[in-house]
Amino acid sequence: MTSTYEELRDAVEDAGGLYVTNMAELRDIRGAGRLSTGICAAISDDLASHGLGHIPSELPTSQWHEARIYRLGSSIASVVSAILDPSEAGDKTLRNLAEDNPREILQRIRELVSEA
Repeated sequence: MTSTYEELRDAVEDAGGLYVTNMAELRDIRGAGRLSTGICAAISDDLASHGLGHIPSELPTSQWHEARIYRLGSSIASVVSAILDPSEAGDKTLRNLAEDNPREILQRIRELVSEA
């Protein structure tokens, strides 16, 4: 469990770019007593000011609900944006993701075979 936004950012990096937490942890980092729509909006602003984004786009007011935290500007952020804010550029991102993954796997297999 993290206690500062800096620690949260480190936890995101340590988790491979996507950190799953509950709203109680985010509330405690903010130093709030009770989650409300206003507190959740403030948490969202705090996360953004620390270079972090979140899913769901509207943070829940229940301390037990989960939120996924990611680094803004990352490939995960691009995928999230492509899904939540549909656009031609986002469509291209999703298509590339669907097409590139098998190619990358095949390339990695070829590299492993050539090393053996």
